[in-house]
Amino acid sequence: MKYAVTGSTGNFGTLAIQSLLAQGIAPSSITAIARDEAKAKDFKAKGLTVRIANYGDKASLESALEGVDGLLLVSGSEVGQRAAQHHNVIEAAKAAGVKRIAYTSITQASTSKNPLAPEHKATEEELKSSGIEYTILRNNWYLENFAGDIAGAKQSGVIAAAVKTGKVGSALRREYAEAAVKALVGEGHAGKTYELGGTPWSFTEFAEALSTVIGRPVRFQTITEEEKKAALVGFGLPDGMAGFYAALDTSIEEGTLSYHSGDLAKLLGREPASLVEGIRLLAN
Repeated sequence: MKYAVTGSTGNFGTLAIQSLLAQGIAPSSITAIARDEAKAKDFKAKGLTVRIANYGDKASLESALEGVDGLLLVSGSEVGQRAAQHHNVIEAAKAAGVKRIAYTSITQASTSKNPLAPEHKATEEELKSSGIEYTILRNNWYLENFAGDIAGAKQSGVIAAAVKTGKVGSALRREYAEAAVKALVGEGHAGKTYELGGTPWSFTEFAEALSTVIGRPVRFQTITEEEKKAALVGFGLPDGMAGFYAALDTSIEEGTLSYHSGDLAKLLGREPASLVEGIRLLAN
């Protein structure tokens, strides 16, 4: 089997490549698909095939996927353009004869009110009708999404969010990447949809865990969506982007990230890192 990973030089893609190698897949059987060849030079040095393609260029994707059997489609990062970009990848995969696609979606994509969900839902639906064997990996939040909050709280002693009791079933990015690779290369995952994440935590619990890790009190402060937006604008984010991220907090309060299935532990063959363990890795 020949495997490929899109977005291979990004945070998730790099971890997925590392996990493929850790699973014993030969470097010669792995294609790293990237936009910038210079960023993929380390992959080439390890004996991987590097092919240059862009989510927006279907022809380049067809060339990049030639001879590939299994593809890890790492969702694009350009919100608002992802459905069209993923369509290009799926069409290119069909043209290239790819046999299996594993796709990184978002938790409960088909029903979620999370503002990120609609593009993932559209991609899932297209995959299911593509005729290609698929596995859908519905990832909850990366704990790394809160790295900035952790760094700030180490100085201020405060975690602030436009959330009251809403919970987040986060896990580490490396855990999601490992699970994705196991679903891609393993047997018995065709046609499956996995809801991946860790044990859900509240922001009060997050503050308590952070207090344990850094050895000083951290308190959780509930703010309004408008206050969250204003704070993000103050940090330099454009108004529209700040509003979008503030709305994500509101969706957390509505329960969009609180679902927990145990699927991540099943794919990993172990429990994911606890909240304290994960924060300790990010805080040091």
